[in-house]
Amino acid sequence: MDNFHFLRPLWFLALLPLLAIIWLLWHQTINSKAWRAVCDPELLPYLLADEQGVRQRWPLLAIGLAGLLGIIAMAGPVWEQREQPLFREQSALVLALDLSRSMDATDIKPSRLARARYKISDILKQRREGQTALIVYAATPFLITPLTDDTATIAAQLNSLETALMPSQGTRPDLAVKKAAELLQQAGQSQGDILLITDGIAPLSVEKILSAMDNRAYRISLLGVGTPEGAPILLPEGGFLKNAAGEIVLPRLDGSTLSELAQAGGGRYHKLSINDDDIQYLLAPLQDRQSHTAEKEAALTTDQWQEEGPWLLLLILPLAVLAFRRGYLLLVLFMLLPHSQDAMAVEWQELWTRADQQAFQTLQQGDASAAARQFENREWKAAAHYRAGEYEQAIEVLDGINSPDALYNKGNALAQFGKLPEALQAYDQALELNPEDEDIAYNRELVEKQLEQQQKEDQQQQNSDEDQQQQNSDEDQQSSEQQQQSQSQQDQSESQSGEQQQEPQQSEPQQGDEGEQQEPPTAQEQPEKGDEQEQSESEMTKPEEMTEEEKSMAQATEQWLRRIPDDPGGLLRRKFLYQYQRQPQPVQEAQQW
Repeated sequence: MDNFHFLRPLWFLALLPLLAIIWLLWHQTINSKAWRAVCDPELLPYLLADEQGVRQRWPLLAIGLAGLLGIIAMAGPVWEQREQPLFREQSALVLALDLSRSMDATDIKPSRLARARYKISDILKQRREGQTALIVYAATPFLITPLTDDTATIAAQLNSLETALMPSQGTRPDLAVKKAAELLQQAGQSQGDILLITDGIAPLSVEKILSAMDNRAYRISLLGVGTPEGAPILLPEGGFLKNAAGEIVLPRLDGSTLSELAQAGGGRYHKLSINDDDIQYLLAPLQDRQSHTAEKEAALTTDQWQEEGPWLLLLILPLAVLAFRRGYLLLVLFMLLPHSQDAMAVEWQELWTRADQQAFQTLQQGDASAAARQFENREWKAAAHYRAGEYEQAIEVLDGINSPDALYNKGNALAQFGKLPEALQAYDQALELNPEDEDIAYNRELVEKQLEQQQKEDQQQQNSDEDQQQQNSDEDQQSSEQQQQSQSQQDQSESQSGEQQQEPQQSEPQQGDEGEQQEPPTAQEQPEKGDEQEQSESEMTKPEEMTEEEKSMAQATEQWLRRIPDDPGGLLRRKFLYQYQRQPQPVQEAQQW
């Protein structure tokens, strides 16, 4: 109890009005008009000393004790510190990667883009805290991953990033910065950093980029990729990229313009290096901000005390009963007597948080299955089931909810559960309610293509089964014909053997006429050859059956492998093209690199 103190000691000043109220009530009781009408004032103190006077003192004592307990509770008695969860503002970093054609230049090996991808991977490995997002841009910016703590998700997308993914070429870093600022603002980040990874910015674009920030307090840093000497841009079909005049394009890194933009945007600039000097220099402000935030959070944590005052409020309830109601003392005593009743365990947090709030905390801790059992809100419950991989339960929970989000989530769950036609129907219903939702349309397109591929594979499987059945039928027919032919040969051999057994009785052949005549096999030798032939056919049939089983397993494996896209960037390419077509078409950039 060395740490015992009151958080709000000024509440003890409320004892003064409490004493005044008690004195007024006591004085009113003493000067009751009823007693004054029949007794002299000098006799009142003596009359109030009997049992009736004692009964009238109980309400005053109850009011005084209840008021005292209430004041002590409001003063905040504490003696123990407790760690409290804090909602902190994490550092946020948006990476904007240039995917214009100039990034294919090979003045640094293997190429500018390849080295930029390696450098992003190194940045992600050092981002142990905070949130990170990735944007790619050329003439138009596109979002790869929103702000997330899971840097592994971003790293998994890096190898798929190529300049060929972009539906339109050019260099518009101002649009990329604008999209990055909007992304930070939507995430509720009042502070954040934008890192442009590019091989050049036109001097006239500096003002556009700063204007795209719209006076938001976000820093702009730049990582320059390339060399001042530059290199030609190799085309996939061979040769080098040329401008309108027929000259080979030779993009060069202009570090002065990039440094000027970084200085104006409150950030830093560094040229890409072979070691981690560039990363450490560019990420140093983010690490300083994280350290400062951690110190503030540690200081706030030490001021969190566990208040014990609310427990005193429970004692006021029976006192209030005694003060204002008659006969409730017996009821309180009856409640304290032991009697049989159902025991119910109530946790302390259940008194202050709703079931959905508790479930959301459980979901944030990573136990999605337990959160699904706690949620009362059906859409949240379905989301928890979906995150736990319980797609069938998610479908059941969302059944009957006809909002666009619910139908969209239901379609996702149906697709994961393997019910592709039902998923398309759910997406169609969601699009009827919200035709402008790009996510719904994009997922519907993916599921539709997957359904077509599945139907195609089923048709191929059906044709393969029919061919296999026909092949087996032909083999059975051929085997039957071979058996019939073998039986015919056996019968013919037995017939010839019988004739030769009768010939020696009529005339014996003479030796030396035309050599010794070989006797055909007898009827007793023939069955032994037949047994050997059947054994040989059995041994040949057995490996054929095993081969067919292996073929079936290989065919099933091949069908599963077909579902894995051979082109990892194909999905991104189609996604970018779909989003680009739904946007107002910008003016074609004069510089297509």
